[in-house]
Amino acid sequence: MSNWTKVFPYWFLLFTIGFGWFILAPLVPALGKVFGVSLGSILLLVTTYGYTMVVLGLLAGYISAKFTVKAALYSAAILSFIGLLGRVLSPNYTTFLVTGIIAAIAYPLAMAPVGSVSESMFKERSHTVIGISVGLLFLGMAFGAFFGPGLFSSIGLSGALWVTVVLALIALVWIALGIRGYPVNYKGKSLHGSFKLGMIKNWYVGLSIASMSVMFGGIASTVLILHSIPVGQALAYGGLLGGLAFLGSALGAIILPPIFEQYKQFRAGLVTTGVLMFIFAALMSLGLAYTVDILLIAIGFFFFGFFGNAYWSMAMTSTTNYVSDPAQAGFATSMYSVFTNLGVAFIPVFLGPEFGKMTTIAMGVTVVLIIEIISMVLAPTLLAKKREAKNAKAGKRRRR
Repeated sequence: MSNWTKVFPYWFLLFTIGFGWFILAPLVPALGKVFGVSLGSILLLVTTYGYTMVVLGLLAGYISAKFTVKAALYSAAILSFIGLLGRVLSPNYTTFLVTGIIAAIAYPLAMAPVGSVSESMFKERSHTVIGISVGLLFLGMAFGAFFGPGLFSSIGLSGALWVTVVLALIALVWIALGIRGYPVNYKGKSLHGSFKLGMIKNWYVGLSIASMSVMFGGIASTVLILHSIPVGQALAYGGLLGGLAFLGSALGAIILPPIFEQYKQFRAGLVTTGVLMFIFAALMSLGLAYTVDILLIAIGFFFFGFFGNAYWSMAMTSTTNYVSDPAQAGFATSMYSVFTNLGVAFIPVFLGPEFGKMTTIAMGVTVVLIIEIISMVLAPTLLAKKREAKNAKAGKRRRR
């Protein structure tokens, strides 16, 4: 069995986690009516995945590095299935939130090993493997956003949530059978030196992109309703826009990092995607806030996802350039996920409601543009090559 075949169950698990997560996003207004709670409370359901990464991401990275990658992935598959099953059976908002948190714990456990998997099994193709892994998570989010409104209208909220349970069960069975002897060439035992100060720039980039992806996917329907679009139509458009953003995210992460890796233009890739991410972030936020031109808004959503998540993925891979072995690489990507998901956990909840009223929407757009322009400016400063190579050259000079 090739290493590429071995990674398929891992990629499918990431897809199902993304699907279970973002099937809720286009249904935010409907969920608010079902449970009788505020917009902020419903956005909390969507952002619980970010909170669990913040709280448990480093622990998940530690489990992956100090024990085995398998331990993290088995735990992720089991908790995802249990949490999603509990969510579909929940009679009220509180139970839905609690069981949703259980399902969300799968996210940090599944993402934690991505650096270790890429470095130990595909050392020469780490950008490709991390890009595809992140891309498939976002592809799941895209499918959830695309199909959520249709499933809701045809089989109801319960039926839509049962689809997530079935996918999680398939992922659990495939993980149980498919990751034996996984990964190979895994050597790390010490996490000393996993953190470097320069990683903080990467963390900000990740935070700025992930938070906007989740927030705009969750508020699209609400903002369209503000523009007097009927609720049913707004839900459908919201699902379409969120789906396009995450489809773009999936394609961008899957396509662009491997291309820049193949031609050894990683720094050029960081700068290019950083600039284009900002341009389309501006189009997305301004278009949604001030027009009802769905085509214009959709272009902004898709290409913000396409270039933004490619930038996000390469910024994550850049953190592995600070460390020397697969265990440290996994912990480095876990730290990145933790701090980038601070944005997912807090920004949509606090900034999202600014887009809920026409009187405050200008402030929301301004804050979005400030956050993203800083992210763009940081692109040339991210580490594009392994530091160990620099250290080795310095050592040779000292010996001479």
